[in-house]
Amino acid sequence: MHVRQLVSRAVGQIDLESVEIPDAPASGGIIATAGATLISPGTEVANYLGKTTQRTPETTEPYLPGYSFAGIVTAAHPDAPFQVGDRIAGPLPHASVADEARPERLARMTRIPDGVSDTEAAFTQLAAIALNAVRAGELQLGHRVVVIGAGLVGLLAAQLARLNGAHPVVTLDLFPERRAKAAELGFASFDSDNAHDQAELHELAPDGFDVVIEATGSPLAFVPALRLATRGGRVVLLGSTRGTIPDFSPYDDIHLKGLTVVGAHVSTSPRQATVRDKWTEAENRRLLLELIADSRLDVDGLVTDFVAPTEAPAAFDALADDPARHLGIAIDWSRP
Repeated sequence: MHVRQLVSRAVGQIDLESVEIPDAPASGGIIATAGATLISPGTEVANYLGKTTQRTPETTEPYLPGYSFAGIVTAAHPDAPFQVGDRIAGPLPHASVADEARPERLARMTRIPDGVSDTEAAFTQLAAIALNAVRAGELQLGHRVVVIGAGLVGLLAAQLARLNGAHPVVTLDLFPERRAKAAELGFASFDSDNAHDQAELHELAPDGFDVVIEATGSPLAFVPALRLATRGGRVVLLGSTRGTIPDFSPYDDIHLKGLTVVGAHVSTSPRQATVRDKWTEAENRRLLLELIADSRLDVDGLVTDFVAPTEAPAAFDALADDPARHLGIAIDWSRP
């Protein structure tokens, strides 16, 4: 069958193409029709612009973006873990219809509970990325937390830190539009370049923050993140920092303060539960969908744009060129 799918055949170029997929699922696999997909403003846009090591001519050309899919299973092999009619969320591409039979991919898909829309469910993967960082921070009730970067994953991480008992939870961002969005969600938000804001931030945590979550992905934010942490604090790298770090002194910025710096890529989530750690990526996704269903995790407020598939290529440019105004962009595959 022919389906519509976003395809990037060169850096800085993306198109909606007609792509052929099998009419029937492969052994153990499924075919699912999309309701909504969510564009990742970090990884996907970086890959689109050729700013990551993940995209090389030898490995991933053409680049097929998308890993935040929500839809319904329309065909299933008898050995598949899902049945026709199941609503699922998981790492499928930006496509009107997608097929998947790889066990490791199917294991990363989750049934969507009643009361959760496709657009909400499409946030599951990005929320799992944020939750992995919050767990890596080893938060305790009353820990002071600052999230650097009030973008999509940053605001998800801030909400999850608050749900975990951190207090206060504050955000930092250079863009006033993002600070306003953080305020809508109930967070004090500060401009890291504003001296008055810096003074207020210091009043909240005179000795520094117990946990600092770096969610910008910019190497320029790494040293400020270290300096915001209290002695013995934890700095969690959520934003997939790319590039070299200027003016960095491990002795002064980490060693003397006894800091712990933790990488929190979602691939570090355990695949198998243990006696000491039950929170696999699958369990995290299940929990996140429950939190969304119970209105305890706000994802609707993070959507700034709904676009048709034909408008999706321009949406990638919008995220690259004007990240202050565009936060969460959802593609509605029911539209032509």
